[in-house]
Amino acid sequence: MEEKLYSIGEVSKLANISIQTLRYYDQIGLFKPSHVDPKTNYRYYKDAQLYYLDIIKSLKYIGVSLEEIKAAQAFTPAELLSFLQQQEHVIEKQINRMYEIKQSLYKTKKQMEEQLAIDMLDTVYFKNEETNRILSIHTNELTPYYIPNTYYSLLIKTLEVENSLLSNRYGCIYPYQPYNSLDELHYSHIFTPLITDRYITHLTADMEVKTIPAGRYVCIAFIFEQDTYLVHYQKLYHYIEENALNVVPIVYEIFMPINYSPNKADEFIVELKVKIK
Repeated sequence: MEEKLYSIGEVSKLANISIQTLRYYDQIGLFKPSHVDPKTNYRYYKDAQLYYLDIIKSLKYIGVSLEEIKAAQAFTPAELLSFLQQQEHVIEKQINRMYEIKQSLYKTKKQMEEQLAIDMLDTVYFKNEETNRILSIHTNELTPYYIPNTYYSLLIKTLEVENSLLSNRYGCIYPYQPYNSLDELHYSHIFTPLITDRYITHLTADMEVKTIPAGRYVCIAFIFEQDTYLVHYQKLYHYIEENALNVVPIVYEIFMPINYSPNKADEFIVELKVKIK
């Protein structure tokens, strides 16, 4: 019995592939017709060939390049199995990366929602916080008057080396105690929030991954100005002391940009928060 031949149009409909794509596959030697009419130059394909077309479609669907597919056509079954296992590993890495991006989007949205929820500037308020991982640099010389950009650059470079996603927030940590002057206030750490669960490996000697613990915090937020920073801190401190709140003696300072345009002046909301025991 003579084997049925299919025209390029019929193959296009059966395999749901455009005629233009089939012509291109023929041109590059990826999927050639079994017969070409010398008079009309029409292409014809055998039944058995549709199986190979299914393989091409499957490999292309998972992101394999046409060059790799063409090379894979010469593989033995064992070689093809090994090749597919390699592709599976590539896909798993892509899935993990997409999960990180989704996680980053969730945390960034949550940060923006928290920032927009601050409707009481210059006033003490309470909030519940989830656990937050941060990448921090230890320091003992910096104050609200003086934070060189080199510290933030080191944090950014570390995350870039790790191929991790960046946050648009920065913060500082310092002891909770009475301050009469900003000259007395020295940061113990500069940090940026980690917006994925990725394990950080390329840490310098003064860097570490820390955790801002979950719990209830007493806070104050204000537009950052050096002249009024101490006033706001003292308002928070006096509120805690006057109400005899039992707190962990650590202050977390968060810088949040108000605008993201390079054409506008830098302006930040600062939130100071202290965890209640």
